[in-house]
Amino acid sequence: MAVELYFPHDEVDTKNPNFDLAADYLELTAFFSEEARSFTKDLINATEIGAEDDYETVDEEMTDREEIVSGAVRRIDGRRDALGGSYPFTLDENGDVLTYVGNEPSYGQAAYVLSLILSHLKAVSPILDGSSVYPTDAEIIELRKYFQYFATAALAAEVNGRAWSFGHPRPDKTNFHTKLAEIWGVFRDGVLQAAVGVPERPQDDQIDVFAARLQPDGLPGFLLAAGQVATGNNWREKSLRHHLEKVFPSRWFGQQPVTMMLCYHIIPFARPDDEFFDDCRVLGNVLHRLRVPYRVTEAQGLHEQGVAIEAFDQLAVAVEWIKAYAARGAAAA
Repeated sequence: MAVELYFPHDEVDTKNPNFDLAADYLELTAFFSEEARSFTKDLINATEIGAEDDYETVDEEMTDREEIVSGAVRRIDGRRDALGGSYPFTLDENGDVLTYVGNEPSYGQAAYVLSLILSHLKAVSPILDGSSVYPTDAEIIELRKYFQYFATAALAAEVNGRAWSFGHPRPDKTNFHTKLAEIWGVFRDGVLQAAVGVPERPQDDQIDVFAARLQPDGLPGFLLAAGQVATGNNWREKSLRHHLEKVFPSRWFGQQPVTMMLCYHIIPFARPDDEFFDDCRVLGNVLHRLRVPYRVTEAQGLHEQGVAIEAFDQLAVAVEWIKAYAARGAAAA
């Protein structure tokens, strides 16, 4: 018996279909299939089963159904073009069959699958909710932790430098002040001194990842990025820009760094192209599902060159979880 996923009719079978969601449905269907594939015509079947719209003619109905398929195929083509080998699916040349090819996923492919799963937790999407493969509460905690580690690797590649996983709980179990002192001991820009009235037991003060490409002379004015990792449905409400510019430096530095920090928002979601412009306007630079896996692949090269990327060793653990999760779906099929 196949894994039963919920088809979101109210968002796909409408006058303005969410093609990203339709593409996700095909990807998840392929991922959990015993044959590791899905058929784009499945979208037509799914929309027909739950159809509520009244069409004047059969031709009008079929045109709408086919537009959903063609729109989903366009999004899949765009994902493949953006991610290259980091995209863990292939689409046949006719656009009929989507195949999951990540049986032994690379780090980039694992980052994509992890992002796909996080995009469909029940607080965000109904597709996985109620299915036999919905992650347990304990697994969800682990998945979000893994995504932070992938985000750390992605930001390292973004700046072509080293990176620290600063978000609580930290992989090395250090407290806020110890970790901040460790990082700024490397940067040597600014003097740490907590201001009066700051939180007594800060966890991460909204920053989950630091990444830097230091200059050989050891002086300030280097490429420095700070990112927030957001996996919940309220991700767009958690802009770091004002906090990073006005709050964080004045809270923790008696002499503030002269190096400017670039603001990043790192999310597992796929975003419509037109809406993405405003995402960047509100949040700063955004690494999303069509960027994180590509950068993770690049980070593997940095790691092999000896560049320090905190928690990079944990990516292999995430890969094993992804493999076991796919097998769980095949067993249920």
